[in-house]
Amino acid sequence: MKAETKSEHAIEGLAGRIGLMSLALAMLPAMMGGCAGQGRSGSMPTTRPGPPPDQKVAPITNTDPCAMRLHDLCGPLLLYFAANRQLPARLEQLQQVPGFQHVTAELRCPVSNLPYVYNPAGWLLPEKQQRVIIYDRAPAHDGMRWAITIEEPKEDQPLITKVIALPESRFTFQPR
Repeated sequence: MKAETKSEHAIEGLAGRIGLMSLALAMLPAMMGGCAGQGRSGSMPTTRPGPPPDQKVAPITNTDPCAMRLHDLCGPLLLYFAANRQLPARLEQLQQVPGFQHVTAELRCPVSNLPYVYNPAGWLLPEKQQRVIIYDRAPAHDGMRWAITIEEPKEDQPLITKVIALPESRFTFQPR
């Protein structure tokens, strides 16, 4: 009787896992469809404004050298903030953070070769409650610019940084 019960439990467990996997596979197309852009209607493709013809362009990828360089800058930025409870006045001050001299030696986009723009006051992305503080000087990444955003820390909390790609429209004035 015990052996039969163990077998029944094993079969029920296996059936449950198979059912769960089947459900997950069935929902996969719906979840992937949820990643599509929102608010677009019709089948007209949208195009992003690109950089001037004489400028280098790189596609947006998770291994983009510019994004990786900005990720590397987040380390000394976080340590500087932890030690001083404020952002540096100039980006070059990050070169004084011990252990990060090699990371901060290149404070420019490797694609456009232009220096990054740094504004410690930043500008607000209202929908995300984040401030953009470091960003590409030109849209050299498929019409986008890589940027570092920060979330204002609550009292005695750490600073949170994120590297994101922003469309050029975030950098141009568009009257309503």
